[in-house]
Order: sequence, then C-alpha cells, then structure tokens
Amino acid sequence: MRTILNPIKKSIKVLEYRNTTLTDCFIQLINLLGAIEQLSGLTNNQFQKECLLILNKRWNQFDFDLYLLTYFFHPKYRCKYNI
Repeated sequence: MRTILNPIKKSIKVLEYRNTTLTDCFIQLINLLGAIEQLSGLTNNQFQKECLLILNKRWNQFDFDLYLLTYFFHPKYRCKYNI
C-alpha cells in the first residue's frame, strides 16, 4: 500500500503549490501511472484496475494536441530538471 500512497502524496504536494502549471499536472499523472504499473505483483488486480480507470479518466482530460505540444517543449520533458 505504501508503494502507491507515496507517489499520490508527492503528487498532491507538488500540485498544491501556487506556481503549479499544467505541465506539472501532466508530469504527476505520468509518475502515478508508473507507480500503478508497479503494483501488478504487489496487490490484487482489481485495485490496480480501479486505479487505472481513474487515471485514464484524468488522462483523457489532457488528450489535446496543444497540451502535448506544450509538454514537449517544456524543459522537464527533456529531463533538464529532476522530476
């Protein structure tokens, strides 16, 4: 359980800053996806499926070409900064 709660806690903390950008939201969704994928061997599949359904719902809100283009040009995309 700790495996998924730590990334969620970190994401919430990052997204509560005043200077949070749309790119920060996008990056945190990607980080959460990675954490959920790591759950495959640790928990039951139903919990993982529910997490993926919720994440996919949020991900679809970002499924716009302009958002993806903006993210592509952001320095964090190129790993210039640590995420």
